Amino acid sequence: MAANALQPAMASTAKAGLSHPMLFQHISNDQGLSQSNVTSIHQDRDGMMWFGTEDGLNRFDGYTFEQFKRERGNPDALPNDFIWDIVEDAKGDLWLATNGGGLVRYDRANNRFVSFRHDANDPSSISANIVRRLAFDPQGNLWVATRGGGLDRFDTTSETFRRYRLSGDAQAADQLFALHVDRAGRLWVGGDHGLTRINIETEQMVSYAHNAEAAGSLTRGSVRAILEDHLGNLWVGTYGGGLSKLPAGDDQFVTLRHDAAEANTLTGDRIQSLFEDQSQRIWVGTTSGLNLLNPIDNTLVRYTNIPAEITSLSDNNITTMFEDRSGLMWFGTKTSGINTWNPRTWGFGFEPAHEMTASAERAPVVTSFVEDTRGRLWVGTFGDGLNALDRGNDTLTRYFTGADGGQAIPGNHVMSLLRDREGAVWVGTLRNGITRIDADAQVIDSLRHNPDDAGSLAANGIMSLYEDRAGRVWVGTFGGGVSRYDRRTGQFTNYATGASGLESNRITAFAEDPSGRMWVGTDAGGLSLYDPATDSFHTYRHDPDVVGTLADDSVYDIAVDADGTVWVGTRGGGLDRVMGETRTLEAITFANLSEVDGLGNDTIYGVEFASGGWLWLSTNYGITQYHPESGEMRKLHRRDGLQGEEFNFGAHYRSESGELFFGGTNGYNAFFPEQIARNSIAPLIALTGFFHGNDPKKENVPLDEDGNVTLDWRNNDVGFEFAALDFTSPQNNLYQFKLEGFDKEWIDLGNRRRVTYTDLAAGRYLLRVRAANADGAWNEAGFTVPIAVAAAPWATWWAYLGYFLLALNIALGLYFSHRRRLAREAAYSRRLEHEVQARTSKLADNNKELHVLNRKLQESSLSDPLTGLRNRRFVFEEVSRDLEVIQRRFENDRNGVDTEDAADLVFMMIDLDHFKPINDTYGHAAGDKMLLELRDLLLDTCRRSDFVVRWGGDEFVVIAKQSRPEEATALAERIRSRIESRAFDIGDGQTARTTCSVGFVAYPMFEGQAEDANLDNVLNIADSLMYEAKKQRNSWVGMLAPDEAVTSANFDHDSIESTSILFRARRAHNLSRYNPDATPSRAPRLQVVR
Repeated sequence: MAANALQPAMASTAKAGLSHPMLFQHISNDQGLSQSNVTSIHQDRDGMMWFGTEDGLNRFDGYTFEQFKRERGNPDALPNDFIWDIVEDAKGDLWLATNGGGLVRYDRANNRFVSFRHDANDPSSISANIVRRLAFDPQGNLWVATRGGGLDRFDTTSETFRRYRLSGDAQAADQLFALHVDRAGRLWVGGDHGLTRINIETEQMVSYAHNAEAAGSLTRGSVRAILEDHLGNLWVGTYGGGLSKLPAGDDQFVTLRHDAAEANTLTGDRIQSLFEDQSQRIWVGTTSGLNLLNPIDNTLVRYTNIPAEITSLSDNNITTMFEDRSGLMWFGTKTSGINTWNPRTWGFGFEPAHEMTASAERAPVVTSFVEDTRGRLWVGTFGDGLNALDRGNDTLTRYFTGADGGQAIPGNHVMSLLRDREGAVWVGTLRNGITRIDADAQVIDSLRHNPDDAGSLAANGIMSLYEDRAGRVWVGTFGGGVSRYDRRTGQFTNYATGASGLESNRITAFAEDPSGRMWVGTDAGGLSLYDPATDSFHTYRHDPDVVGTLADDSVYDIAVDADGTVWVGTRGGGLDRVMGETRTLEAITFANLSEVDGLGNDTIYGVEFASGGWLWLSTNYGITQYHPESGEMRKLHRRDGLQGEEFNFGAHYRSESGELFFGGTNGYNAFFPEQIARNSIAPLIALTGFFHGNDPKKENVPLDEDGNVTLDWRNNDVGFEFAALDFTSPQNNLYQFKLEGFDKEWIDLGNRRRVTYTDLAAGRYLLRVRAANADGAWNEAGFTVPIAVAAAPWATWWAYLGYFLLALNIALGLYFSHRRRLAREAAYSRRLEHEVQARTSKLADNNKELHVLNRKLQESSLSDPLTGLRNRRFVFEEVSRDLEVIQRRFENDRNGVDTEDAADLVFMMIDLDHFKPINDTYGHAAGDKMLLELRDLLLDTCRRSDFVVRWGGDEFVVIAKQSRPEEATALAERIRSRIESRAFDIGDGQTARTTCSVGFVAYPMFEGQAEDANLDNVLNIADSLMYEAKKQRNSWVGMLAPDEAVTSANFDHDSIESTSILFRARRAHNLSRYNPDATPSRAPRLQVVR
């Protein structure tokens, strides 16, 4: 919008409606709710949320809905789908008020519904089948408000109803809509007749009705909602007559009505629900919006649907309200499902952008902040000028092009703000230079570029402003480099690319470190450090090939903490920490944090510090809190109360009082970090699903009467699903589990909430689950489920008894058979001599067959049963012969015998990184599948003449014959890179990625000592080298001679300790790094570490 479209007559205005904006989250049919008209909300004692609608009952665990509806032919199903109210009794059963189905009890233990309907022939039945409200009194009686049948009291023991006749018009007295039991145990009944108070013990009734001629009477209209607040005041909501308040100890009502001309009155007079939350706020739900009531002065703040605001109410017709155990508020609507609101979001002080402009249709983008000496907050915007907010009297003064008098500034695109030591506010604009405003809020002057004056501002586009300890103002321009202002001379000293050392003329940020040196951030030109001794800049750039360089060449912010540490926020590279001593410019390196380490986003717009050592980082996706000492990170988003997910360059500030400000596309947040409330209520945990084997269908958990899960021996592959019942941010709840009797340690699931076990052996187990909410409050006691796996029929006690009896019977049979055999031995011996010759011939044939079987058995003993590869025994029995051949070769060489055809060996030990979590998380079947795929990869990578051996677990050995050093290093690199790039199929459509660590040694390492190194020594050296590689992960190490070694390109040589097997090679300057660019036709080029 053009600047001259702003109205100068509105430069200074009162700021209305800026306090307490609410950010609602919406739940509708899209998430599984059965219907959009939510009539009642309840949280049961186990923590589950329940919702009544026009079309069914819903149970919600924070992730999925389970719907209960009427089923024809099923007597245990819900008898009527229209639910008006839900209450819970002392046993945990739910009672439902239905629209035509009477009173319904949900027996949770047996998962069935029992209905109580009107029977014209039974006076002890319910009075009508349309039930609107339910309430339990202190004696355990259930009071039932019906529409058309008046008031009933239900005795849950005898399951009989007793009807109560209310005074007044009989027809009106039968149309009831509201019930409330107050702290004194009295029952309040509301309906078309007005309001009735009943003493439950004496059954005495007092009626309140509208009387137009009597001041202080109940307002007109049908009573739809009743609330007693914490002070004992009674609030009565009517349908058409507004809200009436009966103060405690008084008999005169005070009425609050809607007034279209007054913004602090009710949104409408048709009230449907009333609620007081844990913080003693009173909420009024009407057919035309939500109201927050101030009971001190009876004023209200309105909240309604704003179509352009995705976080506003989804519907103005508020039907019911509820607060769960964590403090989360739930609002049911007539046509748009559920709205939730987290009261803790108010702690982030969201100020909507549209409140800072004269036009309600505009929502300026916030770009900068500063607080002046009088405590006024100055807010710069992109296109809507400058706003000065006096938060003491809630007034807003606007500065813009065309404003009257002292509110006129030359440009409406404000990019940066600064308050100098004299109290003046410096305003940097996109195209119009700098405007300075004095402490009395009157414009002083403008500083602009003059091409004829070398001491003027370098360019009129201003990106950043900073005042150093000497009082000089540093100006970052867009295209002109750095301008430094000397207030004594009124002149600028300018620095641009070229001789100054700057590598970009777009200057984004400044920060002065404790030594007095100025750090300068640029757009695409890296980070520069000003050296006052040479009056020039030393620049640090990003180098993708060098670890420890700047993460990205575009720097958005620089901040120096109380310890003097310099922090650098980059565009797309995350957060950098300057390491090293600034007095030695070349020694500076950078330690980086990025999304890989847990940051919410890698574009860091602002870095601000708070008490306790916390860093607050505004990004392109929310705000991340980071604690450098503990490494803890907390990610905040719009649902937590932020103005939006995206923040802006330059829009961050910390006031002298410690208040933090962050601006973005929808406004800004202003808050004191230490006052931010976290959800400290640990969530309840529920077991929500059970799975058999690979069947994706979720079943009810098969619990017996004692709460145990019993599994048949044929169904011992099982999965369990659970939910932490904190609904503020369910997707960020955390889980851990342990199956006692199977797992030794707790296993961290992160945000996942399902665990699967395969091939559980017969026995007793205990599944333990603990969970935390999104703020890290853990339920340490957790949730436990005893599990019993039945033994197979052949492994039971009676089966073993049968085995014993069978063995005894066989033994007795053998004994008597032996006695009979002795009697036949004499006759047998006579025949034996004649059969010897025939049997001798047959025995020879059998010996031949036995020889063949023995050879097959020997072959089997040298193979791994899972992979079919050679095993460890093969190495020691067969490969030892190759070592003897090599030893004879070197002996012959010393004796002058030609050994040209003799073969050297290379022993290569390979170990998978992170294999154990695959087994722990996905089961041994997934791990075995991964090992078989690894076998195929190794066979494909190695030569046909090489041996591939499974050494044990996830360790493999490759024995390469006739391998020169360059062939060995190339083979190690091929194996490492192929495993790194491979996505292993572990079944069920899932893949896993991993890396490996490789150590190899040539045999013999040098001539003359082949006989001194046996197979054990060689394998031990290869194993030690593999563990050196494993310290780095995803790398390899090879030893070619006792003091000569080579490593993969990504191996960190600086980590080698004096006790390492590689230290000798490094000390001899024979520790080399593999160069992957070498060609196979020549030996690879190796970079030698000195």
